[in-house]
Amino acid sequence: MVSPESSAKPLVAIAGASGFVGTHLRRYFGSAYRFRALTRSANIAEQNPDRSNTEWRCCDLYSLPQVAESLAGCEYGIYLVHSMAPSSRLVQSNFEDTDLLLADNFIRAAEEAGLKHIIYLSGLIPQTDEPLSPHLRSRLEVENVLRSRSVRVTVLRAGLIFGPGGSSFSLLINLVRRLPLMLLPAWVRSKTHSVDILNVCQAFELCLEEPEYSGQTFDLGGHRPMTYKAMIQKTAELLGKPAHFINFPLNCFGLSKHWVSLFGSVPPALVGPLQESLQHDLEAVPNALTEALKDKWVSFEDSFQSSVDASGRPKPNPRDTTQSLDRQQIKQARRVRSVQRMPLPGNWDAQQIAEEYGVWLSRRFGGLIQAEQDDEGIVRFTLWGGRPVLLELTPTPYSLGSRRRCAFYITGGILSRQVDPMGRLEFRLFPEQGCLIASIHGFAPTLPWTLYALTQARLHLRVMRAFGRHLRRQYVAFFR
Repeated sequence: MVSPESSAKPLVAIAGASGFVGTHLRRYFGSAYRFRALTRSANIAEQNPDRSNTEWRCCDLYSLPQVAESLAGCEYGIYLVHSMAPSSRLVQSNFEDTDLLLADNFIRAAEEAGLKHIIYLSGLIPQTDEPLSPHLRSRLEVENVLRSRSVRVTVLRAGLIFGPGGSSFSLLINLVRRLPLMLLPAWVRSKTHSVDILNVCQAFELCLEEPEYSGQTFDLGGHRPMTYKAMIQKTAELLGKPAHFINFPLNCFGLSKHWVSLFGSVPPALVGPLQESLQHDLEAVPNALTEALKDKWVSFEDSFQSSVDASGRPKPNPRDTTQSLDRQQIKQARRVRSVQRMPLPGNWDAQQIAEEYGVWLSRRFGGLIQAEQDDEGIVRFTLWGGRPVLLELTPTPYSLGSRRRCAFYITGGILSRQVDPMGRLEFRLFPEQGCLIASIHGFAPTLPWTLYALTQARLHLRVMRAFGRHLRRQYVAFFR
């Protein structure tokens, strides 16, 4: 039961609350705020002992209705989401497309719930005309999507964030501990600004509590700028370990991703975006917020000391206790997520895209597969002759009347198991980006998993890529 004194405190929704930054933020603020922590993991809600200021809410961030329900009653939002970890047993997507979709869900729901202010933790953007890495390009796109609605948004841009439990410092420490001789590709010689997690928390505090910092964009750079090679050398010095290097003139992202992941004990999905971003010089631009924090910056040496135990090993990540159980449950659930970005032809709306998909699919397979829609809007994909029904799609009430979103529940058909919650097919439009996202969430195939992965899953991906090419031709024809 919430006490009257506690209920008077502002309620802050945190998307990404169980991760490194989210955990430190909740601890830092203590009892100053109430937090509603959004997580897709029931294990986190059950096992997390820190409930004094936190209400855990199981929420699928890919579901707009669930996000809207979870944000109801909140005054502020903190957005810490980056979709690099697997969310289904099979994921056919890249993080740029899923990040776009998740950010749009969050800001739509925040506007509906009447949130006053959102703070987003983004990445440092290099001062260059060179093409950005996919990771930084995605961060910038998310910033734009979050600012596309009426809710006030503050953006904090940080490079590597160091502190106890953080993957960036853990990776660095493990590399030095395990590799006395390292082959250094070109990306380790770019400069970057790192910052301590305490200073990140202080920046959030100022942006939440001081109106003068609200609604702006601020770079955070606490440690002095260093190359990643210099960070390795400094870490080796602090650990009292020898570190010898062989310089290599190329980036070799594919190869270095795997050896850095292996010896750094960080998943390749996290290492890849990190090293691709470090090919740029990432230095924070001085600003009013960093000026306010200048006497509080934590040094690189102090960040190191707080991040290791007595034996020099990195302190554990807050998610370590639940990640293996989450992965096991994801595998057992046998669900599929498929997200593809496609060109948006002219001024088409989402309903037109959905109808075009059915017409195009029937043509593509020469009438062998047919799409039929009844008076209630239910779409059935059948084999030639009308039997059997392969998939049955029922319009979701949440997307009715929306030009930018057309969504269906997967309610039947021999190719889909009937599960709770139901799977969904959705077409979401992003006119500002000139694209749309076609996605399937929570699909539960009937076929045995291995057979499905080798047949239906591959066919679906080929079909969606072909539909994307079809839309590109319509796009070119429209602007010709």
